[in-house]
Amino acid sequence: MTLSRDVIESEVTPIAKTTSLPGLDVIRNNKYYPLAVQFCRYVAVGGIAFIMDFLAFNGILALQLHYMLATVIGFMVGVAVNYCLCVFWVWSGTQARTAKDILIFTLIGIGGLLLTALLMWLSVDIFSFDARLSKIVVAIIVLFWNFGLRKVFVFFK
Repeated sequence: MTLSRDVIESEVTPIAKTTSLPGLDVIRNNKYYPLAVQFCRYVAVGGIAFIMDFLAFNGILALQLHYMLATVIGFMVGVAVNYCLCVFWVWSGTQARTAKDILIFTLIGIGGLLLTALLMWLSVDIFSFDARLSKIVVAIIVLFWNFGLRKVFVFFK
């Protein structure tokens, strides 16, 4: 018995043609689903921004300059990347593209930078942890700071 293409296609329904996976509607109808999606996107964007931040940070350290200068320059690179990706992907439906919104975004970033500098100083100078390891831990802490404040003050609908 040979099977024609029409028989095979009529018997097998690819996942892409199904309307929904079982249980997915329950998740999508949860009131926290949009926030969870935004947070997951923000984490992905934060990862990309952190890679750029970390590359700049390590580049400055490779020049044998002070870790705090490396922290500031790396953070500025990360904030610029983060803003662009947030506007176009994380909160793409937002109207947060005015000078006021960019200012608030930047001020939150500066607050994150100050928090980063404080935590880096504590980690490296006070507790004698490795600067690179400290940078990773501090970035995770500051991620929650930035997401929460930006969600409330910049990217609300």
